[in-house]
Amino acid sequence: MTVSLMSSLKVRSVWIHQSVRYLACLLAVTVFCVGAYADGLNPQESFFEEKVRPLLIEHCYECHGDALQESDLRLDSLGTILQGGISGPAAVAKNVNESLIIDAVLGRRGMEMMPPDGPLDEDQIVILRRWINMGLPWPASAQDAAESDATEMTPALGDQKAIGQVAESHWAFQPLQKPKVPTTPNPAEQNAANQKQSAHPIDSFIAASLDRNGLTPGKTASREVIVRRLYFDLVGLPPTYSQVQAFVNDKRDSDVVVAEWIETLLADQHHGERWARYWLDLARYGDTRDWQAQAELRYPYAYTYRDYVIQSLNNDKPYDQFVREQIAADFYTEDADSPSLAALGFLTVGPRFRNNRLEQIADKIDVVGRGLMGITGSCARCHDHKYDPIPTEDYYSLYGVFASCALPETLPRIDTDVSFSDELKADFQAQLTAKQNELAKYKEDLRKQAIADLKKQLPTYLDGFYLLSIARGKEIRGVIGQLKIKETAMTPLNARLAADLKNRSDVSHPILGPWNQALGANTKQFDNQLPQWMKSWRANNDLNPLIRDGLVESNPKTQRELITVYADVMNDVLKAWDAMSKSADSKNDDQASKLADPNQEAIRQILMADGGWFDLDVEAVARASRLLGKGRKALGDREKAIAAVESTHPAAPPRAMALVDLKKPVNPFVLLRGEANRRGDRVPRQFLSLLSNVSDGPFTDGSGRRELAEAITSAENPLTARVLVNRVWARYFGRGLVDSLDDFGLRSSPPSHPELLDWLASEFIEQGWSMKWLHRTITTSHTYQQSSELREDAFAVDPENRWYWRQNRRRLDFEAMRDSIVSVAGTIDLTVGGRSVKLSETPYTTRRSLYAYVDRLELDPILRTFDFASPTASAASRAETTIPQQALFFMNHPFVAEQARELADRVADEAEGNDADAATITALYRRVFSRDPSADEITMAKRFLVAAADTDGQSLGGVWQYGWGNIASAPKRAGDAEDDFQPLPYWSGKAYQASEAFPDPKLKFLRLSATAAHCGVNPAHSIIRRWVAPADGAVRIASKLTHARPNGDGITVSIRSGEFRTTDKVARGTIKPAVARLPVKAGDVIDFVASPGANSNSDSHTWTITIAGIAGELNGDRWQSQKDFAPPAPQPLGRIDQLAQALMLTNEFLYLD
Repeated sequence: MTVSLMSSLKVRSVWIHQSVRYLACLLAVTVFCVGAYADGLNPQESFFEEKVRPLLIEHCYECHGDALQESDLRLDSLGTILQGGISGPAAVAKNVNESLIIDAVLGRRGMEMMPPDGPLDEDQIVILRRWINMGLPWPASAQDAAESDATEMTPALGDQKAIGQVAESHWAFQPLQKPKVPTTPNPAEQNAANQKQSAHPIDSFIAASLDRNGLTPGKTASREVIVRRLYFDLVGLPPTYSQVQAFVNDKRDSDVVVAEWIETLLADQHHGERWARYWLDLARYGDTRDWQAQAELRYPYAYTYRDYVIQSLNNDKPYDQFVREQIAADFYTEDADSPSLAALGFLTVGPRFRNNRLEQIADKIDVVGRGLMGITGSCARCHDHKYDPIPTEDYYSLYGVFASCALPETLPRIDTDVSFSDELKADFQAQLTAKQNELAKYKEDLRKQAIADLKKQLPTYLDGFYLLSIARGKEIRGVIGQLKIKETAMTPLNARLAADLKNRSDVSHPILGPWNQALGANTKQFDNQLPQWMKSWRANNDLNPLIRDGLVESNPKTQRELITVYADVMNDVLKAWDAMSKSADSKNDDQASKLADPNQEAIRQILMADGGWFDLDVEAVARASRLLGKGRKALGDREKAIAAVESTHPAAPPRAMALVDLKKPVNPFVLLRGEANRRGDRVPRQFLSLLSNVSDGPFTDGSGRRELAEAITSAENPLTARVLVNRVWARYFGRGLVDSLDDFGLRSSPPSHPELLDWLASEFIEQGWSMKWLHRTITTSHTYQQSSELREDAFAVDPENRWYWRQNRRRLDFEAMRDSIVSVAGTIDLTVGGRSVKLSETPYTTRRSLYAYVDRLELDPILRTFDFASPTASAASRAETTIPQQALFFMNHPFVAEQARELADRVADEAEGNDADAATITALYRRVFSRDPSADEITMAKRFLVAAADTDGQSLGGVWQYGWGNIASAPKRAGDAEDDFQPLPYWSGKAYQASEAFPDPKLKFLRLSATAAHCGVNPAHSIIRRWVAPADGAVRIASKLTHARPNGDGITVSIRSGEFRTTDKVARGTIKPAVARLPVKAGDVIDFVASPGANSNSDSHTWTITIAGIAGELNGDRWQSQKDFAPPAPQPLGRIDQLAQALMLTNEFLYLD
């Protein structure tokens, strides 16, 4: 048995190059206001510059350049190539057979072989063929423009007038017109039973292009291959052995059998899961936002959007309705709990860009434009689009649509079929209420503390008000730092007093009249009017005497002095109230509710009555607490606790991540260079001018989201159906009819089969935008069902298979790979829908990979390894790499080992017969490959089992162990009389700890991670990082330990091995425990122990350790505690387990065909 791992684990440079270019393109489109690619070239043009141009320069320009043109032929510009020489055009785009340059380099059709000094290598000819099949991409330059005689010239970058003229004839912008299906004599294999049936439309179009290029269709694949394709393509799961046998052994005509199984799979509830995977990439789905200090990062209800997508695809919801709901579901339903509201997650599950509104809207424009129509509209944010007919005005017209929307204060609950027990619902409500009450109490406590401080130092706060709102020379952080006051009191008080001044013109108020009059004026007005005001205040008998007397006695000369007068009077009132309250308390007199002096009481009411200055809004106080990091964290922690219940409790009711229109829509301005403070002309909210024919002018219905959605899904829109059909085609064949899946602009290459693309798009609309019709149509074609077998003659003509003379061999994507593993192991959880799960957390989930928790900040390492689409921007395709880490995952990851054991255990129960190994091998093959093994495969597998028996049961543990014990112990070897080391049994995914609960009910805060640790409650519960010598020799130890917690009494640390011991103490500092030389024997232990002091609080510390072998068998080796830190090693695999794992590493398991 030959085990081929991920195409022999070869890291193919071309794949890496494509991956890097993909990432560069993605960043350029979504982040910067530049063209579609960072270097200004699309992939086809890059191919030309890197492969074709050097070849032409080296072999052709000498005789066919600017100095010499043999046979009147120049090959140094696209125009001259298309013009050709005395024999005609040198090349014809997308037609190798009609391109004379190919005839010349092959020396065929009577042409002299070129170049004359020696033929091109085969790979160089392949480069020329590929370039022609691409459509002769050739980056435009000023020299090309000057010299080329081609009739169609590339417009200058950003020249919207010239770009618009070119766009008039661009293939993607032409109205959809359904072409006639070609009539071909024999578009594909037809047996006697279907000779009279009309050819499949797809096969007719493909056969016509094959015939034009001198090619023929491939033979039909075997039924075993077809059924495997159908299962993976339609439901994303492998067929079982019995399903394959039923399909293969059905005696009916193959077309009938295939069609029947397609209908079964399309009706399967897992069909929606398979195709939701592709859509979620487009929607840049994530279960978290991007980073924001002290913000709740989780999207507790993102899963409702994913479930909406699954259900919509399962129900074959018309694609136009599917799109409309994702942009404007709230316009199409009056039910406040309609499940369709979850569709708005398309706009809301994206990043939040640290609450940067401009970036949020740019993200929405990108996901709608590029994600749905293949238009890179976000490139027009800072300037007119460089390449496509999209002026900046168009961008800001769309900007106005999304600027007129916002997230609702409370996400709407939605009605679903999921039900929970009364007990579970009660538990959820109890937990939620407890956390909500915790938050409410915390906010109320903040408010009480703020009011108490206002009473204590009101004059200081009023001076703060002067600095912030009257003098306006300070910002809030500076004021609270300078005056030593609470931000929770200053911020809401300042907002209240400033709003009162702005909204109140009552200068006759008996207490606040002078305040309003003097502080409502500017400095110049104050200086000019003050003498007159003082005269009127002195004579005003209606003015509160305490205020009047204070003003007369102080005779303020500035606004600040006037505020001081009020502050002093009010402070005297507060002191009087405080004295009276204390007196009433001592006499147990609860009747004292006002001051005896009516003038003082009137002022007290201004401060303390309902609606008074001290009646701070609790939410305003809470918002103010976010100003400083400590308060922000305290409030954020309590909000996160509520979100944790809502996002993790199984009975939390689902909510839609909805969007609502603002009461007043935004009439947008163009922002010059994309800068918020540079306004240009105002523009209406409306659709792209390029496609103005599908819309009725400016949007008038609220934000315009409904009108935008209907313009996108209009049957007159030439892009939406074409883009969707092309993407679906790419999933079945590994590439689209158009190479670019997310850019149909002027820089995109034309379709390889334009008539087929337009026929599919037109028919798709006529069939009611039915996705299942599209799946059915493609999968019933011979083009899809043909063999992937390589034919040398066809390969020589079309090495890239542009004309589909065979099916393309495809590697399973990550989701299908992982789902196959749990499927064949028999552990898969096939529950449809529900909350996301973390793939790397133990115990490992066996849910389908579609339900992986997508953390934008810390994407699961498994997802990163297997080319998962970035959740930061819409992605129509994923990079496909082959890197060592992927093979290492299959070989070493505990999850794979766990599933291999499960698989081996199950086949042990199925194996029957006298030859147990042969029966086991057969059972494994049936589960993994859905087929029986050949005799040779059984023989090879038996040999494998013999070899595997030698390693059965061997320990896989490393040199590091993690646990706890008594610092006073002195073990030399693990398990000796002095050894009381106890392993920490639970792995959290990042750290070892006592149990899943943290802190543990008994062992409390014992925990150890790659660099950090926390001791237990006493020296008998010291934390230990243990190193076990793998061989004899001597080592040198260097380490760095930091205890940085401001509280606590520090820790005692020791490096020990038998009688050897070092001891150090550290508190709020850094030490570097070291050992110059320590001899060890294989199996000896060196413990790095940290023990608490008398106070076991605040004992968190970091300790990084380097052990270097300096003698014996250890000489030259090196161990580093941080880099070596790893999850628990898996239990060793038995021989059947190893065979099961090996089979899951093969290309047969990981590839289609």
